[in-house]
Amino acid sequence: MMKTIRWGMIGCGSVTEVKSGPGFYKAGNSTLHGVFSRDAGKAVDYAGRHGVAKVYGSVEEMMNDGDIDAVYIATPPVSHKQYALLCVQHGKAAYVEKPMANRYEECLEIIEAAKQSGTKVFVAFYRRAMERFLKIKEIIDQKTIGEVRAVHVTQYQAPEPADHNRENLPWRLLPDIAGGGKCLDMGIHTMDILDFIFGPIAEVRGIAGNQAGLYDVEDIVTATWRFVSGVQGTGSWCYSCGENSDEVMIVGSQGKVRFEFFSDKPVYVRTTAGAQTFDIPNPPHVQQPLIQSIVDELNGVGKCPSDASSAARTAKVMDKMLSDYRSSKGF
Repeated sequence: MMKTIRWGMIGCGSVTEVKSGPGFYKAGNSTLHGVFSRDAGKAVDYAGRHGVAKVYGSVEEMMNDGDIDAVYIATPPVSHKQYALLCVQHGKAAYVEKPMANRYEECLEIIEAAKQSGTKVFVAFYRRAMERFLKIKEIIDQKTIGEVRAVHVTQYQAPEPADHNRENLPWRLLPDIAGGGKCLDMGIHTMDILDFIFGPIAEVRGIAGNQAGLYDVEDIVTATWRFVSGVQGTGSWCYSCGENSDEVMIVGSQGKVRFEFFSDKPVYVRTTAGAQTFDIPNPPHVQQPLIQSIVDELNGVGKCPSDASSAARTAKVMDKMLSDYRSSKGF
């Protein structure tokens, strides 16, 4: 008989309202049992609106609750390692928001601790379980566009209003909290899904900079990489542009696949036989399919596609892309 996985959640920020939180109580054999936030009022409000049974006064109280089987860590990256290690020490499965930790070395610490205790750690690269990206992987695996030769990634965005307030920047732009800038926050998703589709990256080179001077972390990154399979890739991310652009293009020996990464607009496929599109809307709660895969794995009936090992590989790639810039700024 399938066990109901009882979740605790650390953090009640915006990501938990629609993207993730409801997925814990809407997935099969899963319930969101309790929440904690440093802002106690926010936790009480969240619990009331989402029908959560318990509000904890501290993380330690949650960890010591025998009714909690697994914990979702929905906090800024600076605390990911701390909370993941607490979960491991208390024998609770951890589901960590991305990036898994601020640096690759911290990911390795979590992996080693989990190995020693036999506790499972998962990471919220949720696109690995979404139907849209599973379809793209299927197209590649079935060689619909022949042998893949190259991948090209582009993401350009105009600065947001909050980016102009140096005295009160969003935490995602503070290196001591987030570990990097918007490329680390968003571009990391793209690099992880490419690992999912094509396998590990064997080598990567990156150049990061800051052109607009709105904040200290990088606002532009260019990179080249090679997968173990031999497929090569290029990427360009800029967050101080005049207009937005979002495209991933996969070029094969007999065609190409093109799609926007951060929307659910149709996936375009062109081959020697013609062109077609696949219109696959995102689910209402984008993390729910991955949450379901975690619940299934914890019940011994499935496998989550985003674990600590795959997430650590992506962290290592991002570290290499940003290493020179970080060093020059003392991050």
